[in-house]
Amino acid sequence: MLREFLPVRDTLNHVTVRNRALRAGARVEAVQPSTHIVPSNDTEWSLTVDGGFIRGRRKSECSSFEVLTGRLTAKDLTSHVFAFVRSKLPDVSERLTGYIRAVTGTDHPRLLIITDGANGLQSSIADRLPFSVTSVLDWFHISMRIRHLEQIVKGMRAVTETEKAARSVLGAKSRMQGILTICRVIVPETRGFAESLEQLDYRVRELVAYVEANGGSTINYGARHRQGKAISTASAESAVNQVLNQRMCKRQQMRWSPHGAHLLAQVRCAVINGELKERLARYEKPKEPLSVELAELLRQFGLAEEIQPQGF
Repeated sequence: MLREFLPVRDTLNHVTVRNRALRAGARVEAVQPSTHIVPSNDTEWSLTVDGGFIRGRRKSECSSFEVLTGRLTAKDLTSHVFAFVRSKLPDVSERLTGYIRAVTGTDHPRLLIITDGANGLQSSIADRLPFSVTSVLDWFHISMRIRHLEQIVKGMRAVTETEKAARSVLGAKSRMQGILTICRVIVPETRGFAESLEQLDYRVRELVAYVEANGGSTINYGARHRQGKAISTASAESAVNQVLNQRMCKRQQMRWSPHGAHLLAQVRCAVINGELKERLARYEKPKEPLSVELAELLRQFGLAEEIQPQGF
């Protein structure tokens, strides 16, 4: 089909297209994004991070692997998408440090990181960055758990007067510890109400454990939302759809190697950020090392004193 519509040679096939895309990804990987932003210490940057899993090429190597992706945004400024294979890079914080400094144009940006608290993202990122970071737990994941509690309480089939009174108190309670106490004190008189209390007790304990595991990461979400600032990882989830799902997961039956997925993700991010052409133009091919004999010959003529020959 390519030969039918394009002036290409017979040797061009899907392997050629793949290899060229991966070479472009390697070149983009070697060049940090350039910033056109005037650095300001007052600018607050929000880094939303999420992850997605991709099926591995061979089950013997890995059945699936994780790709971290997200957005770096600031008010009235263009957002930047990033992605990389988590297992490929041992130090996540080192890569993000260089990326954040390149985009923001400063070594010490005001940074706020929003994560869903899963897969140790806070400990592997926020705690290891070499500048001050404020960690925020994603509001959406908290609200989902609270909404589930509300649905359980509304769905309780209270029959006796005691159960009706308990249901009324549970619906009015705002503190999780109070709900746990009521779940253990109230003696249900019907089977359906007992099952609802068990579900409510389990879900409340799950919510409390989730918040405590990410202690210090909850804020006044309402006040921040009214200021027009991010409180959830929604922008990171949209980046997952743009970078991963449309090409590697949804409706795609392909399997990937971590190396290939990582390089293709670099191309996708550069296209989304509108910087593919500019970063490829700034790429400089590394010079091949000279042999000892050729280096010695060039030195005799005074042509390549600064070149280190291969093997030295």
